[in-house]
Formats: sequence, structure tokens, C-alpha cells
Amino acid sequence: MRRPWVRRWGVLGAAVTVAALAGCATMSQEACLQGDWFKVGLKDGEAGRPQSRLDEHAKACAKAGVVPDAALYFTARDQGLKFYCTPDQGFSEGRSGNSYAGVCPREPERGFLMGYADGRLVHAAVSRLSQAESDRDSADRRAEKRDREARGVEDELKNPKLNDEQTHELRDRLNRLRSERRQAVEDGRRAEWAARDAEREVDELRHRFGPRYGGW
Repeated sequence: MRRPWVRRWGVLGAAVTVAALAGCATMSQEACLQGDWFKVGLKDGEAGRPQSRLDEHAKACAKAGVVPDAALYFTARDQGLKFYCTPDQGFSEGRSGNSYAGVCPREPERGFLMGYADGRLVHAAVSRLSQAESDRDSADRRAEKRDREARGVEDELKNPKLNDEQTHELRDRLNRLRSERRQAVEDGRRAEWAARDAEREVDELRHRFGPRYGGW
């Protein structure tokens, strides 16, 4: 079977030639000159980075005149993937909302994807809770602001020097502020209900997955 690094080397060569145009460096010049490609490959494997990551390293190191040792890099990357392609790591990646680059071999990928799917459930529930809490806080602040503004208009209406037109305009404004306050209060109630639902869901998932993946 043809090794992946052999198939990818042609792409690496092209990457080196256009390196001067690259704006994002994945490695420092010092790291390029050190040339510890085993360490770099191991780290990328443990992080679940795709094979194309070496193309990016090649671009970053081109200015230093360094060409990656692809064979050593991919040997180390394969070792690193053994630590990455586990159910626990899949759960951690999914829970953090990270994407999966399809890097795991077929057999360990099953367990990884099961953990990843569980983690995505947690991520979605926690995101809903966070959004509901944010919506509730925003609605509360809006209600408080409209209440302050309404009280200010009420004070203005006490001015005996107001003419009919001014009084009419202030009353219209007061009615709008009171209406907006009522809407904000209602929005806050709905957000509070959503937050409670999401919090229950998060707690249920914590009890469901805690024994399997540990605390989170």
C-alpha cells in the first residue's frame, strides 16, 4: 500500500514554491530550523490535524530554506492519532464545539465518533442555556431602561408650562415606553423558561454522560 506521505509529497513541493505568498505561519523560523519533525507530527496527530497541515508547515518553513521530513512527520502523526482517536477525546472535541477533520482510521473512528456525537449533544444544550441566559439578561436590562425613561417622561408631564401639543407628544412617548417595557418583561419571562428547560437538559446529560466520560 502506498504511504500517505508519498502521495502528499507532490503537493508539498508546490506549497514550498508559493511559500512567499503565504500569510499564515504554523511554525516559527526557529522551530523550522530545529527541524524536529517527529515532535511536530506527534503534536499534530494528538490535535487531530489533517494531512494538509504539513503543507502549511512547508509554507511556513520555506523562507528559512527548510523542507519538512514528510516520512518522519507522518510516522509521528500516526502515533499521535492513537491518543486523539478515542471516545473520550471525541467527547471532548464535540463538547468544545470543535470540528472533526476525518483523520481517524476506520476502527478507532467508530468510538471517536460515538463520543463526538455525545459531546455535540452537550455542546448544543450548553449553547442553548448560554443563549437563553443572555437573552434573559438583555431583556431585563431593556425593561429597566424603559422603566427609567418612562419615569423621566412622567416627571416631564408634571411641568405646568407644557402646551397641549407637548403634552400629547409626551403622552405618546410614555405609552410607547410602557409598551416596550411590557414587551421586554415578556421576553424576559420567555427567556427564563427557555433557560430553565436548557438547564434541566444540561443536568440530564451530565448525569447520563458523567459516568462514561468523567465530570465536565
